[in-house]
Amino acid sequence: MSQHEHATTHAVPAGAVASAHPAHIAGYEIQRLIGEGGMGRVYLAREAHPPRDVALKLVRGLSEGAAARFRREALMLAPLEHPGIARLYAAGEADFAGVRLPWLALEYVRGTDLVTHAQAHRLDLPARLRLLVAVCRAVHYAHGRGVIHRDLKPANILVGEDGQPKVLDFGIAHLRDDGDAGMTQAGQVLGTVPYMSPEQLAGRSREVDARSDVYALGVVAYELIAQRLPHPRLSTSTLLDALAIVRDEDPPRLGALVPTARGDLDHVVMKALATEPERRYASAAQFGADLERVLDHRPVDARAPTFGYVLSRVVRRHRALSAALATIALVLVAATVVSLRYAASESQARRETEQRATELAAVNGFLDRMLASADPQQTGGAALSVSDVVDTAANELGGLEPRARLAVLTTLVSTRLSLGEFAQALDLNTQALALAASVGAPARDVSTLQRQHATIETELGHFDAARAAANAARSVYADLSPVAALGLDLTAARIEDEAGKPDLAEKGYRGVIDKAKSIDPAATNRSETAAVLSETARSNLAAVLRDRGAHDEAIALTRGILADRTARLGEKHPLTLASRQKLALALAAKGDNAAADTEVRAALATQREVLGDTHASTLTTIQSAANIALTLGRLDEAEALTREALKGLEAQLGDAHAQTLSSMNTLAYLLEDRKRIDEAEALYRRIIEIQTRQGTAHPTTLAPRNNLAMLLMTAGKLDAAHDEFATLVADAKASVGDDHAMTAIFRSNYGLCLTRQKRYAEARDVLEASHARLEASMGAQHARTRTAAQRLADVYAALGDRGKAEALRAAAAPKT
Repeated sequence: MSQHEHATTHAVPAGAVASAHPAHIAGYEIQRLIGEGGMGRVYLAREAHPPRDVALKLVRGLSEGAAARFRREALMLAPLEHPGIARLYAAGEADFAGVRLPWLALEYVRGTDLVTHAQAHRLDLPARLRLLVAVCRAVHYAHGRGVIHRDLKPANILVGEDGQPKVLDFGIAHLRDDGDAGMTQAGQVLGTVPYMSPEQLAGRSREVDARSDVYALGVVAYELIAQRLPHPRLSTSTLLDALAIVRDEDPPRLGALVPTARGDLDHVVMKALATEPERRYASAAQFGADLERVLDHRPVDARAPTFGYVLSRVVRRHRALSAALATIALVLVAATVVSLRYAASESQARRETEQRATELAAVNGFLDRMLASADPQQTGGAALSVSDVVDTAANELGGLEPRARLAVLTTLVSTRLSLGEFAQALDLNTQALALAASVGAPARDVSTLQRQHATIETELGHFDAARAAANAARSVYADLSPVAALGLDLTAARIEDEAGKPDLAEKGYRGVIDKAKSIDPAATNRSETAAVLSETARSNLAAVLRDRGAHDEAIALTRGILADRTARLGEKHPLTLASRQKLALALAAKGDNAAADTEVRAALATQREVLGDTHASTLTTIQSAANIALTLGRLDEAEALTREALKGLEAQLGDAHAQTLSSMNTLAYLLEDRKRIDEAEALYRRIIEIQTRQGTAHPTTLAPRNNLAMLLMTAGKLDAAHDEFATLVADAKASVGDDHAMTAIFRSNYGLCLTRQKRYAEARDVLEASHARLEASMGAQHARTRTAAQRLADVYAALGDRGKAEALRAAAAPKT
């Protein structure tokens, strides 16, 4: 029961005070009722000497137990003089209707509870951690005087107008050394369920000590940072169910919900939330000290201080190394997980345990060397990129034991993929597959590598090879789980999507969505679940529908995903924000640019707040905002945003990543639109050179070539443009097929070039084929179909067939 005006207690009308209590109690002038809980009521009262407001707390019931507990609260609060604990000014008993009622006069805190304060003031993560440190100090002070609170929660921690948090409501606290003096019976449960430690929930009162309060502080920290409880179901569960939940279910890692909490902070908070008391911090002071270490980027006690770990903390304190270390640090975790999968039978357990220990030691040593390789003293002060450190790691693999090498290789492949370095990823994946065969890796792991191989081949545009790898992934593992099979279905659908076969892709995505409904939502395959795979399929399906002109269904799907993620993850979660960005794209594709602009601006503002200006997801949304601004004719804004996105993407992902090239392509288009033709042409040619260097044949590489040809045509360089278009159409037919919409679009542009060269007969043949295909795939009223129709009508007119020209123009006119 909290004594402030925003307490989560029963609201009481102002006039009710006079009818329930006299205007004065024990010399205090009653102002109004400000809080009411199970044990008593709290009034705002005025003390005359000295003149000040106080929170006057009266016992609610007349039982001897309630009164005795009330008196004990006074005894425990009396010696607590700390800026982080609401002070006890006076205590006593007063006659009320012939009954003696105990009362406490407490410090009145003008403020709001901890979580509300953080949200109202939009506090960043460091500010929230500083509040937690202050609370830990106050709680430790109480522990040092033998007082265990037992009901720590945000509602009992107020932040005053001066920003000082104060702990309140010691009503169910007990003295550490007196065993609660018989106030709590064996098996009796006191506290607020979502914040109670397992030993409190079990009613084991003799085991409740400082570590129980540490657990509650861990819950408070988790809620303050993640904006949700570790176990949300505890808010509505019975005590029996609550105990089972806390004992048997692990809460999601804090870092999985809040990317900025990954690493040390995740370890610190999760240690405070350990189910077993002996695994928690022994004191609130230790918890607070580790939170301070997180703030200072110093090594924390929540994890073993290996050489590599201490080095990584030093790196962050001095800001001298690149973000590569964060990526390479994942090698240890992934390698450990993979290495634990090789126990084949109970009879081999001892040998396998020894082998795993050897592998883990090798991986730890490898990690230490990789971290050291990025030390400025080793690099002569040069900052290494992620790619540089991965290069070093790949070159050092030879010294590892084969199974440890396989674990590291698998992680490095994922890193290369995330960097957009597909050729290098393919090389590492090929090595991993060969090594897996030589060491007899489990079929499940070989299947995972084959699926990874399929993804890489898809990115490279080698769709036949991708299909073969996906089939191999399915065939090598006979005991494929339903979730793993669903994951391969999703991979197969994405291959067809990227290969430019929207019909097959749509069928595949819808199949994944339908199959997911029959799979137990709790079933998992490593990091994937049926729900996650279904959500990804829905998102990809929305993109297919958007590109095919089915805008309403695409928007509806995207809105549904956004609503689901908002409800499950919160409106500030990175996945929620990604869905909001995709909604903006869907709205823009439909032509609702004003609504798209509103959505993308809102998403970007939150991403800048949550992820920072240089996070890859933020940079992608910046580019989306630039594209929409360009459509709305805000060229200065579009160019500034595009240059910001391009600079950040090139620094984060390198010049060859798909997102970087997309941003580069937009800038070139902008420069062309602003008549800076030479700059635009140079940038288009740079894009094409990078793509050629990467050796990828992905259909997305065709767009910059089309843009270059269009620029040359606009600049009057018709012969050069003709040659570019002719080659482009031939390559598109080879890559995605003669019937693909992309080939038809390029044909339409080629026909326009032929028209400007006055090669009308050739232009007619090219444009007739283009118009027929676009009409069949997109419909007669699609903007691209109407453009092709107008171009063909112009050719008919030039050839003297005015009747055909007028009929085609009429058919292509927008329908109201």
